[in-house]
Amino acid sequence: MTAAEFEEFVVELLRSVEHVSLDFTVASHETVQGADGDYDIDATVRYEFLGMEFLVLVEAKHHRHPIKRELVQVLHQKLTSVGAQKALMVSSAPYQSGAVNFAKAHGIALLTITEGRYTFETKSADGHPALTREEARKHFGLPAFTAHLYTPGGSPGVTRVQAVGPAEPAALQEWLRKDVSQ
Repeated sequence: MTAAEFEEFVVELLRSVEHVSLDFTVASHETVQGADGDYDIDATVRYEFLGMEFLVLVEAKHHRHPIKRELVQVLHQKLTSVGAQKALMVSSAPYQSGAVNFAKAHGIALLTITEGRYTFETKSADGHPALTREEARKHFGLPAFTAHLYTPGGSPGVTRVQAVGPAEPAALQEWLRKDVSQ
């Protein structure tokens, strides 16, 4: 996955939840003013729900190595500084356990994006190579890219993992509404 494909998928995924609100907007690289200075945020989501305005900060990390706690801490600091209601970190790499624990403790959602073909694995005695994106789409109907949303589970210490994508944004929509209508 190239950096451009990664960013394009993130924006497509965010825009797939537009029908959550009539006043739903997604902006790329918006400068948001905070109490301690301005921040260039990879993407922002603004929407109105039940007569209230909400700001979601989205940081995209196209990394090869697992995401460390420190990166999630920086996003939390930005959320606090600008007074946003929610934050989402999107990554092409997995998250270290410290990052997951910090995110759960502070209500930050984590999302990983992978190629859809990696959701399907076959084993063969003759050592066939992994499916290409095109083969995976043609033979199994798998999307080019897919995402997994990590949020706190129903009990302490539990992480909920849900598949999301532009064609199936329900879990992301649920997260956007959570804590908003309570």
